[in-house]
Amino acid sequence: MARLLILGGSNCQISAFRRAKRLGLETVLFDYLPNPPAAALADLHLPISTFDWRECARRAALLHLDGVMTLGTDQPVFTAAYIAQRLGLPSYLSKEQALAVTNKALMKKILTDHGIPTNPYRLVGKEGFPQWPYPGDLVMKPLDSQGQKGVFRVSGPEEAAALYSQTAAYSRCQKILWERYYPSKEVTVSAWVDGGKATVLTITDRITFPHPRHIGVCAAHRYPSRYARGQEALLHTLTQQITDAFGIPKGPLYIQYLFGEEGVVVNELACRIGGAFEDVTIPAATGFDILGAVMDGALGREVPPPRIQKGCGSFRVLMPFARQGRLAYITPLETIKALRFVRDAGYNFRQGQVLPAFEHAGARLGHMVLTAENEEQMQRYLNEFYQVFQVLDEEGNNMLLPFEE
Repeated sequence: MARLLILGGSNCQISAFRRAKRLGLETVLFDYLPNPPAAALADLHLPISTFDWRECARRAALLHLDGVMTLGTDQPVFTAAYIAQRLGLPSYLSKEQALAVTNKALMKKILTDHGIPTNPYRLVGKEGFPQWPYPGDLVMKPLDSQGQKGVFRVSGPEEAAALYSQTAAYSRCQKILWERYYPSKEVTVSAWVDGGKATVLTITDRITFPHPRHIGVCAAHRYPSRYARGQEALLHTLTQQITDAFGIPKGPLYIQYLFGEEGVVVNELACRIGGAFEDVTIPAATGFDILGAVMDGALGREVPPPRIQKGCGSFRVLMPFARQGRLAYITPLETIKALRFVRDAGYNFRQGQVLPAFEHAGARLGHMVLTAENEEQMQRYLNEFYQVFQVLDEEGNNMLLPFEE
């Protein structure tokens, strides 16, 4: 029986454990939480932080593994490549390539050196701030975090200085990123690379919550994209240029683009299945089993190039948030999953828990994947969904945070 290490045990990774169980694989889970959702499916769970690549590699060396993988999360991409290289396991990426797609300083430098459009940036340390570099606002980001943790839109040096420690707290690096704020719409490309050639699988709108400070927190993914309509050829070209610039030989590629008045720029990229449950949506839209391809690659099995087939004409991935307070009622998950158009769903919080304040993706209430034949049908399904889905406080008031498509 092959033994596969999967890094991370949240709802984003649970599909990999279910698949492994069906395939008769033995699974090991590394996740620092004592009881993450996937722990019930794993054959062995070790409570280790997936950010601690050295400790993960040390413990992995004792487990007689056949493969290591992750999905839906950024930083463990490097940990997986580091473990694979240390233990001689299959990997689509070297640890150097994995570092380049998980560290924003390296990522930005490679994009800039290859003439790929990205927002102007500076690296800033705690020793002092440079003069305000751009007209208007800027964005502060950790160099090696995920889920919009520590990401702030700021409008002046005093505000930036006051928030520096909060951004730096989510990073293991000595500096943080200052980036020009670019008013824009976000578009996500999911692709598969084979022999250095990128095949675009889906282009989706990444719809975010309109918060003045905590920016970039995703509320939903919409397919087909409205923002990128008529710009598909440009996205194909840029996606291949990114593949070439980073020397990606094979595997998943996930890119966030920003569409604004000055054109299209690259926000960031990752070599993983996306965190918006693309293991569900990509097969539904294209027929390509991207999760199976990642798992086979992790085990050293042959993975042929994708063969794209027409699937559903529309999907939404809803990732709702609620205002802070005690969650008195949420529609039972079984009721949501029973809706004929819901492909997948999961909750991150239970009734009776106190929901945190809206700051980053860690406060997400859960997820729901809806599919339809076309956009007209999707609108009917969305109306039906929101007639069923309720999130209420102890006084029976609606707790859901609104967003606009």
